[in-house]
Amino acid sequence: MSASVGSEGTDPNLTPLLDLVLQLIMFFMITVNFVRVDQFDDAIKLPVATSAVAIDSSAEDWIYLNLAADGTLAGALTNVGLDTPEKIKVHLMQEKVNLERSARARGKTGEIKIVIILRADKSCKYGDVWKVLDSCQRAGFRYWQLRAMTRSTSLRAPEPRWLAASTKLNEILL
Repeated sequence: MSASVGSEGTDPNLTPLLDLVLQLIMFFMITVNFVRVDQFDDAIKLPVATSAVAIDSSAEDWIYLNLAADGTLAGALTNVGLDTPEKIKVHLMQEKVNLERSARARGKTGEIKIVIILRADKSCKYGDVWKVLDSCQRAGFRYWQLRAMTRSTSLRAPEPRWLAASTKLNEILL
């Protein structure tokens, strides 16, 4: 008896294809986590606001700054040593030059709109927030936004310190 070679169908070996797909999934999961670390710090507890505005969609780029409760920059900038307003200004000027250069390489002309997104902890002093915003202004940034949680995304009521700071909010809640 002779064996027939063409009568049986052969299944393709999908193991290399599955290995490649799993490697791509792992790569994208790791990359997404790195981007999130630069933009958000879970240790920052944002203040609660009664109304909020969405991030400016007309901007070409954004720079995220996380301000901890003690007034220092947190997140990816923790180990950079930005402890004075002048160091913050120099760092932001370098960031601005890099973002403008990359925008020009992508073909953008005219003014490049870069927005500073400041995520300040709710127990941070106003003076520390002002120090960072002043450094942003002296570095040449014209657009900035403060991040806050809206009442719909907050699971807890605001702390009494926040209530005491805003009498209008006190009247609404009491």
